[in-house]
This record gives sequence, structure tokens and C-alpha cells, in this order.
Amino acid sequence: MPVIIEGHADPRGGEEYNLELSRRRAVAVRDYLVAQLGDDPKQFEVVGFGPSRLMDTKNPTAKVNRRVEFVTKNIQ
Repeated sequence: MPVIIEGHADPRGGEEYNLELSRRRAVAVRDYLVAQLGDDPKQFEVVGFGPSRLMDTKNPTAKVNRRVEFVTKNIQ
């Protein structure tokens, strides 16, 4: 089952920078899983959302907004 690795960022910095930063976060996690655990890189899809999906909207610069999340894709 493919796994989406989503990178997120807080709103500090520019929009373009944060989109790229969040994508790099997701890529780093994928690369770690491949290098350390031998996972197949083809089973992962990486995406960066920048600050568009804040977990703590009342405190946009909170650490929790700088994160990576895993989502499984159901393929039928």
C-alpha cells in the first residue's frame, strides 16, 4: 500500500521557501526509511504543504506546525 509522506512548515519565511522546506522534510524522512530500513522508495509519495495545514492555528509558529505526517493510500 503506497504511503504519502506529507511535510509541513510554519508561516515564517516566504510561501515558496516554506513549500520547498516542507517538501525537503518529507524527502528526508523517505530517504531515511530507504537508507536505514531498506524500504522501497517507490512505495512512498512525498508532498510539501508549507504552512497551508497548520495543526496549531492559534500559534502559527508552534513547533507542532513543523512536522511530517504519514498517510496511507487505499488502492482498490
